[in-house]
Amino acid sequence: MPRHRLRDAVWALLHAKLVAIPGIWKRDVERLRQFIEAVVQVLRTGVAWEDLPERFGKPNSLYRRFRRWSQQGIWDALFESGIPEDELETVMVDATITKAQRFASGARGRGEEDLGRSRGGLTTKIHVLVDRRGRPLCYLLTPGQAADCRHAQALLEGVAFAWLIGDRAYDTDAIRAWCAAHGIEVVIPSKRNRKVPIPHDRVRYRTRHRIENLFCRVKDYTRIVLRKDKTSRSYAGFVSLAFALINVQLCP
Repeated sequence: MPRHRLRDAVWALLHAKLVAIPGIWKRDVERLRQFIEAVVQVLRTGVAWEDLPERFGKPNSLYRRFRRWSQQGIWDALFESGIPEDELETVMVDATITKAQRFASGARGRGEEDLGRSRGGLTTKIHVLVDRRGRPLCYLLTPGQAADCRHAQALLEGVAFAWLIGDRAYDTDAIRAWCAAHGIEVVIPSKRNRKVPIPHDRVRYRTRHRIENLFCRVKDYTRIVLRKDKTSRSYAGFVSLAFALINVQLCP
């Protein structure tokens, strides 16, 4: 099978989710697959739309359709349709920083677009909540300099679980108080400057590597690891598609 083609089993799972999403044209299954494979090619390789092989169709048409799906939340719906509903007793939270190209700035409207400026250049941070197997449940984007702990509660609300695992960045009184109020056990090492260290379950904490494994998986997609999109909405479209593909791989 050509490298640009999705495996038939992966496409079958994606197609089953796509047909349940309203508001998109999907009568011609082969052309729908061709479009999805074009977007996956951009996601994997980071190639510009104009440099896609001719077999995928007109680059401008492909981009406009991708952009339209991003604005309508269709990529998000594809990701959300594959979110695992089992094994949510334990969840893990963390964030990773991705670099952005210089030309990713300057979107119309002069909005922030989740781009942060630092000595190293433009960055975006992806905050993620995963289950105990490392499957993404939800995420949000912020500028790269945003503190991890300040956005944890936005990810945690609306998800039912019993144990929360995080690194020292999430050792704050606010997070611990929120978890205590919701009957959630916290597995977070104390910061070194905490006057009275709080013990944690070291055995459970060893499983935290699975969220790091997720970041390794998602950064195999070049379009994620090096942001080229001016708008946060378009970048989120690629992130949602990457997480949808990862969940297809990790879900039995």
